[in-house]
Amino acid sequence: MTFNEDFLEVSIDIFDMSEELKREVYKAIEIQKVNDIKERDEWYAKNPDLKKYERVWSVKTVIIDFTYLSIVLETGQPTKYVIEVGFHDADNDLIESAASVTVDLSEYTNELKKAIVKVMVDKFF
Repeated sequence: MTFNEDFLEVSIDIFDMSEELKREVYKAIEIQKVNDIKERDEWYAKNPDLKKYERVWSVKTVIIDFTYLSIVLETGQPTKYVIEVGFHDADNDLIESAASVTVDLSEYTNELKKAIVKVMVDKFF
């Protein structure tokens, strides 16, 4: 068994966030939807016979399936904090995607470190 002792990623579910952060998340979702459409258009250009299966995002607000904070710790690198959000179309569950928002939580590093260690020890040891 081999361990990579220079890298650790911790994911923490998010149940609520500030209005400002929600705006950032929804902005990232809209950007991802545009990127998905561009990728899909390129794919259909290469496979025109499949365009009949094309699905488009509705104008309704998406349904968020999950939101979590990813904390990436890597030796010699600054800690990365990223909010990951998975979502699908309000009218069609088959249209889904995910978006990311990088956040700066560096001022909370010590509190997060203590919380992560406590949860790991309490839950798994």
